[in-house]
Amino acid sequence: MATTKEGKPSKMYYGWWVYVAVCICMLLPCCFTFNTASVYYDSVAEAFGVGKGQVGLYMTFVYATACVANLLWAGKLLEKLDLRIILSTCVVLVGGALIAMSLAQSIYVFYGAGIALGIANAWLLWLIVPVVVGRWFKKNIGFMIGIAMAMTSIGGTVFSPLLAQVIQNAGWRTGYLIEGIVALVVCLPLAAFVVRSRPSDMGLEPLGADDPKVIAREAEAKAAGQDGITLKQALKKPSAFILCCVFAGLANLGLTMNFFFPSFATSIGYDLSVGAMVASCVMIASLVGKVILGWLNDRSIVVSNLVGCVPMIFGLAFMMLFGQDSPMWLYLGGILFGLFFAVQPTNVPQVVRAVFGNVSYDRIFAYVAVVMPLCAAVGSSFWGFIYDATGSYNIAFIVDMVFAALAIAVLFAALAAGKKLKAWAKQDAAK
Repeated sequence: MATTKEGKPSKMYYGWWVYVAVCICMLLPCCFTFNTASVYYDSVAEAFGVGKGQVGLYMTFVYATACVANLLWAGKLLEKLDLRIILSTCVVLVGGALIAMSLAQSIYVFYGAGIALGIANAWLLWLIVPVVVGRWFKKNIGFMIGIAMAMTSIGGTVFSPLLAQVIQNAGWRTGYLIEGIVALVVCLPLAAFVVRSRPSDMGLEPLGADDPKVIAREAEAKAAGQDGITLKQALKKPSAFILCCVFAGLANLGLTMNFFFPSFATSIGYDLSVGAMVASCVMIASLVGKVILGWLNDRSIVVSNLVGCVPMIFGLAFMMLFGQDSPMWLYLGGILFGLFFAVQPTNVPQVVRAVFGNVSYDRIFAYVAVVMPLCAAVGSSFWGFIYDATGSYNIAFIVDMVFAALAIAVLFAALAAGKKLKAWAKQDAAK
């Protein structure tokens, strides 16, 4: 049972309401930004008489803007401002951008909307979930992050076919309009009236703070000087910080191969429906993977990342070597790749927390998060360029498998560097 600071029992811990509100924001505004975007490309391109690449360019604006926001102000504001202000702003930006897209008379409106979406999702996609969970809960943090991040996959699975029907029957403008209105009507009240920044705002302690195991773990970490690294310390001895950035970058760059699976399927003789099924297998496996990896993170960061990265290597190998023999190899490969797809949203935050602790987690993770949209923007075209240069996806698959193997090696290096950093920080504090 949750208790107040005075030790009085409360009926239901308020952090659960905050967690549910954040999950719904992942399910709707965040999902509408990324997981349903592709269903509009053909219709928008035809309406404006432009290529799909020109339509997809607005996503480059999303990623680039998110990168700049994470670098310059997202982490600082998340630490200083009331979370209600930040989350409400995110919802308004996403809802307003989607409505503007529904009214657009030029593709350039999409590019402006992409900037608004990028600012909002600098917080929504990369920062708010791990920060909120870490502030309000002391137990099962990895599992809860996995569940929250899985909301985007659930949303993509549910809303993409529904929106496809809306587009077919009522047009793409109606689809964007519905998304914008739903995001505002459902999420703005939650952001403004339900969410709170920290347990102390409600006179509460984080859930699990009184658990004997949590107390013992934190006391042991504090005694060892491992309760946390400040941002100044992390940047003064930057090896651990750089390694965490490289790990995050490899995870984000590697997962963008998913965008090219339909093209890969058609390149080896299948029709587009097979490629679409591969993409669906990735999304479904990612949904399950986020939960599994989140649960494993609470037990072993290393095991969780091995489960996320190693199957991906086999999945791409199966697709490359046996994909022409049967589409079942493609589907199996998509499922195995889906586990790796879950590494970025679920494992990267926990790796950063394991390396640096909680003292300056919000700020440190915000800076690590800079590389995520940057690498996603690069990866969105990187694999296509390899195909254009070689006429095959084989080299691209091999490079991506190498990236997964490197991610594992970098993980071990980051954890080792984190231990050295904590030892140095302890000595530095004693001076």
